[in-house]
Amino acid sequence: MKVDTYTRKLTRLRRVASHVDAHLGQPISLDELADIAHLSRFHFERVFNEYSGETPVARVRRLRLELARRRIAAGEVASILDLALESGYSSAEAFSRAFRTAHGVSPSGVHVQASESRPMRIELLQGQAIQYIPFRGELGNGITPFDELRAHALLAGIPRERRKGWCVQLAGDMSDADSEVELQAALQSDRLGQCIPGLQQGALPDGHYAVLRVAGGFSIPEQDTLAQRIAAETGWQMRRDAPLLRCFHNSSYLPASFERQFDLYVPVTR
Repeated sequence: MKVDTYTRKLTRLRRVASHVDAHLGQPISLDELADIAHLSRFHFERVFNEYSGETPVARVRRLRLELARRRIAAGEVASILDLALESGYSSAEAFSRAFRTAHGVSPSGVHVQASESRPMRIELLQGQAIQYIPFRGELGNGITPFDELRAHALLAGIPRERRKGWCVQLAGDMSDADSEVELQAALQSDRLGQCIPGLQQGALPDGHYAVLRVAGGFSIPEQDTLAQRIAAETGWQMRRDAPLLRCFHNSSYLPASFERQFDLYVPVTR
């Protein structure tokens, strides 16, 4: 299969995943999802399962239960029955059984947790070789360069545990769909063990970085906010003349928007 063909397939599957994310509180049919993927229902189920490791129905069920757990932990739930109905279950009992199967505890056993932010750390990057796809333009509602990067890696037979994903943000705002950005969608070379045809060779910019964990999407704090936080927590000063880096830590092939997380590397100086 050609890279561009595989990239289009991955982009369609991601479009399906985004649709599911946006409609977890509503009925979702397989026919509807297959139409979004431009595939027959039978072919769609097979392709989705092969790529994501779960069927579309299993994904919807898992995400609804995970979102329910997070809402309970955040103290956002007044009624288990209302939460059950919003999660697609006809009764609190059916919801509770499914919840316990998924999480090993009943809904009432989930403790409300105060939100916590991970402490920022300073890290020195040196000699980190990468293989990457350059991109310049508007990302829109997709992340095509990362789908293309993944297509190259999959067609080269690189297993998931060796695909350490990075983004080198050279210019623009990745959280603004209408903003022109310049970036490199990259994989860490020492983990790949081979040169992947079609990818360019490069390196992550050397230097010291303030590193913080960000959850959900590509949005990050504004630069002034970042600079103030870095100075207050570390005593270092943010550099505005060097690229921002992202190191991705997604636990699934098609993470939901609320599951996405990455470490943001902000260049700093004494």
